[in-house]
Amino acid sequence: MMQLLGGVAVAGVVAAGSTAFTAGGLTGPGTTTFVGGKITNTVTGATLSSIKATTANQTDAATRISAFELTFDSATPVGSVVTLTTDGAAGGTTLPTGYYCQTVQVTTYKSLCTAGTNLATPTGYYTAVGTLTIDVTPA
Repeated sequence: MMQLLGGVAVAGVVAAGSTAFTAGGLTGPGTTTFVGGKITNTVTGATLSSIKATTANQTDAATRISAFELTFDSATPVGSVVTLTTDGAAGGTTLPTGYYCQTVQVTTYKSLCTAGTNLATPTGYYTAVGTLTIDVTPA
């Protein structure tokens, strides 16, 4: 299945009622890169290898991003603290207060950042996401 996001085709995966988009060609740290059709990101403190956006299970799901899975290169210290902020607008029955991220995981170097009210309470989504700011602080 291919989804068209802002005029750029990216591979889409449908699982458990949500759609995930991936984007390659990322660089960092401290660089601004292009993610999908309209999202740019700035990364400090690590090199981002890939990013996957998961959309909410909604009719217009492609515009409602509930989570980002970030994969960093193997030089990123395991346990590093990750923060992700966006210019998007909060939406959903219970509005999120931000994206909350896991620390960088052992062997995978991934961090899952979910919209919610804290790390343990995922809820809602963000729409009109144009920029992401990702900061990684070594453990």
